Amino acid sequence: MSSKPLLSFDEIAEESPFFLAPEERPDWPALFDNDHPLMLEIGFGNGKFLIEMAAREPGCNFIGLDFYHRGIRKIVSRIEKLQMANVRIVYGDAREKVPFIFNPGELAGVYINFPDPWPKKRHIKRRLIKPAFLKVLAEKLKGGGLLRLATDSEPYAREMLDYLEADLAFRNNCGPCAFREERDDLPMTKYENNFIKAGERIYYLDFTRE
Repeated sequence: MSSKPLLSFDEIAEESPFFLAPEERPDWPALFDNDHPLMLEIGFGNGKFLIEMAAREPGCNFIGLDFYHRGIRKIVSRIEKLQMANVRIVYGDAREKVPFIFNPGELAGVYINFPDPWPKKRHIKRRLIKPAFLKVLAEKLKGGGLLRLATDSEPYAREMLDYLEADLAFRNNCGPCAFREERDDLPMTKYENNFIKAGERIYYLDFTRE
C-alpha cells in the first residue's frame, strides 16, 4: 500500500494546527493549553531529535524552527500522524523569528544541533552563532535555562565556545573552556549517528543561562 503523499507547504500553512506562521507574538500557554516549560530546537532537519524529545518529555512543550520546506512538510505529517499535542512547528529564519515570537525569559531550553558551519572563509559571516544572536538567546532564556549545541566542525565549535565564554550571561556546565565529551542524555540526531559511526568527533557545548 502506498504511503499518503505529503501535503504541500501551502496546504500545511492553511490546514495544520501544528504549524505556525505567526504575524504577532503567539500566546504559547493558550496554544498548548498549559503552562509547561517551553523548549526550542533551531534547525530541526528531519525532525528526529525534536519528535523523540517531545515523546520522552511530555511535561514540556517543544517548538521547532526551520526554513526548509520539505523538512517542515515531513515533520508536520509525522506530528499529525502521532497526534503529538506538545509540538508546534514555526517557519522562518531564527535571527528574525526568535526575537519576535518569544517574550523575555520565556524559554526553558534551546537546542541547536549541527548548525551550518559555512566553512568557506567568505561565508563565515553567515554562521548563526554570533555574539548578537547569543544576546537574543540570553534574553529569551529564563534564569537556569539551558543552551545546548553540537557540531562536527572543530573551527566552528571553538568559535562558538569563545563567544559563549565571553558572554557573562552564560555559564559553561563542563567547566571553563571545555566541551562535553559525550551527550548520552539526549536523543541522537541522524547526522550525529552518521558522524560517530564514521569515527568523527562531535563537539558538544552545554551552557546555562545565569
